Amino acid sequence: MTPKEEPAILVTLQGPNEGRQFSCAAETITIGRQPDCAVCLESPAVSRHHARIIRDGGQYFVEDLGSSNGTFLNGERIQERYPLTDNDTIQIGPYQFALRHPPRQEPDDTDPVVRSQVNALSSNQSLYVQNAAHKLRVVVEIAQSLGRTLEVKPLLDKLLEQLFRLFPQADRGMVILCEGDQYVVRAQRLRHQRTSGPLAGVVSEPHGLPADDFPFSRSLVRHALEDGVGLLSEDVGDDLKLPKTATLIALKLRSLLCVPLLGLDQRRLGVLQLDCTRQGTSFSHDDLELLTALSLQVAGVVENAALHEERLREAWLRRELALAREIQEAFLPDNFRALPSGGYELYARVHPAREVSGDLYDFFPLADGRLALFLGDVSGKGMPAALFMIAVHTLTRHLAALACSPADLLDRLNTALVADNPTNLYVTLSHASYDPKTGEVLVVSGGHPPPLLRRADGRVAPLEVKPNTMLGYAPFAQSPVETRVVLEKGETFILYTDGLTEGFRPDRKEMFGVERLADVLGGRATALSLADCAEQTRQAVARFTASPELQDDQTLLLLRRT
Repeated sequence: MTPKEEPAILVTLQGPNEGRQFSCAAETITIGRQPDCAVCLESPAVSRHHARIIRDGGQYFVEDLGSSNGTFLNGERIQERYPLTDNDTIQIGPYQFALRHPPRQEPDDTDPVVRSQVNALSSNQSLYVQNAAHKLRVVVEIAQSLGRTLEVKPLLDKLLEQLFRLFPQADRGMVILCEGDQYVVRAQRLRHQRTSGPLAGVVSEPHGLPADDFPFSRSLVRHALEDGVGLLSEDVGDDLKLPKTATLIALKLRSLLCVPLLGLDQRRLGVLQLDCTRQGTSFSHDDLELLTALSLQVAGVVENAALHEERLREAWLRRELALAREIQEAFLPDNFRALPSGGYELYARVHPAREVSGDLYDFFPLADGRLALFLGDVSGKGMPAALFMIAVHTLTRHLAALACSPADLLDRLNTALVADNPTNLYVTLSHASYDPKTGEVLVVSGGHPPPLLRRADGRVAPLEVKPNTMLGYAPFAQSPVETRVVLEKGETFILYTDGLTEGFRPDRKEMFGVERLADVLGGRATALSLADCAEQTRQAVARFTASPELQDDQTLLLLRRT
């Protein structure tokens, strides 16, 4: 068999997650901060879609996608497509990569001599020509027996038990399933033949043979699956190409059957393999035809069982995610009327893009009568971001009692996150304190989009806030700087996450942007309730993206002085 060219691997030489590898099997590998990138890099120095690796035949190229901080090849910033070799290095933000080609794999030398093969497709009517009644009866009995089992592992164990009774010369049986690009032995059985006593004929493990050591020829499995044929080897012991490993010598392999399991649309599920090890035993062409006929029925049962297990896993995962969402939502306060009266109204809302969110908001009164406000966006998506969000939420509540100002709290929070952050996640965060007596807002930002200020006449504009860096990534180079603004009657202080402003049109050529957000929140929206104002904003973004599904978590917090 001609060896296939293995795809190259992109290896992380320096930066977070050093040593991590990414397959370059696809024709285009996008690198960036966006979760839909094949190589997702959690760093603010990386653009959402930063660069890409292109595979053209056996050659690889790197190309920058108009990134802000640039892509560097061997220290030089690139502007167009450049060829890649194993000697090149790619620098993207704090990450350094290299392309590595796996060593060329030679043909598997463990191929026994194939004496006979049979087409394993259901259209092969010749399978039932010899001993048709017997084969049909056996196939139906086994199919009915297996059809009562919906779990893959018990089904496969039951299958091997039936095959050992049907093929008394078999000493070893395996079910090898395709899992991604790998072949995995999902069930195995050894026969230890006793000649007398109550345990005569009992299937068990021979002494001295480890249960997890079941060698098999991968090239033989590939041959059976790729060509869709059942294979018979009658002379394994005389095959000079076969390396005599200690296990193979112990097994004394003499003959084998290997037949493919092909699902709907000829999807490759795996193979059944039976071996003979005893002197004078072997398989025949009739055995090959019978096992191949059985494989046609077994494949459907295996596929159905795998589908059933997948549905059970999905249902379990949905239940777990629903519970996680309930727990997460419990951390977000929603009783806006329970706040001490002070001439203001408040509303906040998170709309998760997935079952759980990486966005957060919080508000609570401080000991001196001021109101603490938080709104943040954790990097990444899904459960890791949600768990990190809960950690940030918990720390802000704890540190608020110790901090003397918003800037001090942000500094303490970043120090705590950097000290214990094995995930390499980070959070952008806006934190403000509001004094109901004076209308004064002190706001400080950690890499978060600047707040908006809506005047009583409906004009909306961003506040000039020094952004600093995100939290949890590295110690602050300088202390956070606070911005002061005094809300007059009817004015609204607005915090938001970039899930609103960075929603794309379907052609992904234009984002919603801050100006559109300001237009939606301003003008006539000034007369709306804060809840209606938030809902109007959500609908405007949904119309712009032309999709009911969110591209990113969307969070909005509004504080209006009344």
